[in-house]
Amino acid sequence: MLEAAIAEKRISENPARGVKIPRTSSLAVDEDEIPTLEEVELLAQHISPQYRLTIYLQAGAGLRISETLAFASECRRTDFIRVRWQVSSQASRGDRRTTFVPLKHRAEGEYRDIPIAPFMDEEIDAHLERWEPIPVIFKDKAGKDRQLDVFFAPRERGKGIMPTATTYGYHFKKACKGAGLVDANGKPKYTPHALRHFFASTALANGIPIHEVSRWLGHKSIKTTVDIYGHLVPGAWHRCREVMQDAMRPVPVAVPSDAPQAPGEYEEVA
Repeated sequence: MLEAAIAEKRISENPARGVKIPRTSSLAVDEDEIPTLEEVELLAQHISPQYRLTIYLQAGAGLRISETLAFASECRRTDFIRVRWQVSSQASRGDRRTTFVPLKHRAEGEYRDIPIAPFMDEEIDAHLERWEPIPVIFKDKAGKDRQLDVFFAPRERGKGIMPTATTYGYHFKKACKGAGLVDANGKPKYTPHALRHFFASTALANGIPIHEVSRWLGHKSIKTTVDIYGHLVPGAWHRCREVMQDAMRPVPVAVPSDAPQAPGEYEEVA
């Protein structure tokens, strides 16, 4: 509009040129983006069997899909998992060698620990009964050879390339459609990241402190977690109303009619 005004010589220059409009989109996750427990189980039932565990690593431990696909034997500890690698988005490019990179917001060698429930151990055991981990050699940033015994490498004894978020997306979409989790246009209702939302929202809804959830999710700062999930913390709205009411309009304490009214009315105790 202003440029048109210049062309019509109504104004000499555009006063808004160079001004950046601030982003108005919110990071807050919409409740409709979070699958129910029943839907999570449906996805686990309908995804390719070798990827069943990925559903629970995301929904039950909050891993990113790139971290999930890099899950290896070294990750499993007693009552928790330790992740330190993720599959690179470039794992299928170049010489087609498998590539692992450090976690998001972490330097090489740093890791993240996440507690896991007993059912997670059962799912891991069930996976290992059918598919043994496959050793994959890769080079770290220093050019040193490293090995990970990964759970989700190509099944032909490590031949081919590692699955990436893109290739995994095919299996996830297929699972959504098989489970009937589609919108009015027949498109999948959820993305893999929705399972991470399930983990975070479930933890917060059951009273887990948001700073702990933030650490397990691997967010750069707790602000990110608050921006995305803060509105899901249960009871905050109601608690605020109660606190402010009690602070600013305190209810007088009722005193029984027969209670002593002055110090002299108390009986002397021997």
